[in-house]
Amino acid sequence: MPSQFRSRPLSHPIPLGLDMTLFHRLVSRLADALFAVSLLAGVLMMLHVTTDVISRTLFNAPLAGTGEITATYYMIAVAFLPLAWITLRDQHVTADIFVSALPRALRAVIAVLVDLLVIVYVSAFVWQTWISALSRTERGEVWEILGGYLPVWPTRWLLPVAGAAMVLTMVFRLIARLTRYEYDSEGQN
Repeated sequence: MPSQFRSRPLSHPIPLGLDMTLFHRLVSRLADALFAVSLLAGVLMMLHVTTDVISRTLFNAPLAGTGEITATYYMIAVAFLPLAWITLRDQHVTADIFVSALPRALRAVIAVLVDLLVIVYVSAFVWQTWISALSRTERGEVWEILGGYLPVWPTRWLLPVAGAAMVLTMVFRLIARLTRYEYDSEGQN
């Protein structure tokens, strides 16, 4: 038996050369990093909007581009960057009233099929958002705001990055499901 399999229980057949603990650690760290960036974006958004409201109310001088920066930078980061973190912890909203009544074996088959469908769908999302981000980067996409222009092309890359992280997480979850590799729902081994 190869040395990489010696410490693994026989009930957890791991594909040759794939170290699930290392894969899990990689996926967890990536998900945690993107989640941290999304939290930072949320805090910055609150501070920015609060500063704008205070500036507008007290000094009649709103901050230029607050709405545009909020819509293009903060909201995209807050909405999409946590996807891998949520996926790793299986915290997406689900409606499984009918599936929960099915026998365990059928639920397992449905779970694998759903994982595969999500991987295919999100991969298509990554591909399309990558093409869009590349095009908008080449054009140097900007939005006109009061007093100048706001470069928005950098934020177009948040979608393919977040989507790719989610695909990687879904691949991990699918392999873990198929090999019966157990990890806790908090993303720790």
